[in-house]
Amino acid sequence: MAKGSVVNILEISPEDKLFFTGPFTEISKTHITLKNATFKSIIFKIKTTEPKKYCVRPNQGIIGPQDSATATVILQPLDEELLSSSQGQHKFQILHTLKDDGDSLKSIEELWISANHALVFHHKLRCYFETEIETQHRMKDKDLQFNITELRSKVDELKRQNTKLNISLSETQKRLDIALKPSQFPDLLIYIVVAILGWLFAKFII
Repeated sequence: MAKGSVVNILEISPEDKLFFTGPFTEISKTHITLKNATFKSIIFKIKTTEPKKYCVRPNQGIIGPQDSATATVILQPLDEELLSSSQGQHKFQILHTLKDDGDSLKSIEELWISANHALVFHHKLRCYFETEIETQHRMKDKDLQFNITELRSKVDELKRQNTKLNISLSETQKRLDIALKPSQFPDLLIYIVVAILGWLFAKFII
């Protein structure tokens, strides 16, 4: 089974960590978003190492070209102390591969049976459990990190524009210096006048 693809055919969000927010004495839900980045259909299947603790809807399906799908992951009520000792241990695996255009009449189960396993890619997510306050802090940190990244991107763009502007100003200054350079005509005129006077002096005086 392939570990990954040369190109990213399926954009998965979140990328590596799946967070659940308590209280965990009742059902807790989160979501996985799958975005097809290709111009062909993709079949997917979501599996977990703890099938008795989680329910995924839908757990498999077909995503059309440039389309997306959202899977809801439901955590069954569990003891919070048990979950606190299971941080990062529960895992989800998202299997996905390109769908053959000639398989339009096959069911999703038949598509997986006939799929070329060498071309099936998988992506892993680890589960983490947090309180509402921890979720709020994490989201604030995420927003802050996003703002910092956006700011850095804008600063880099301003630097690139400043470099282009400096180059343009330098080229404009060179053209201006050439345009304002003193003409060679006055020096040439003086030379001609002196030469004529010298000739006249030599002819009529000497």
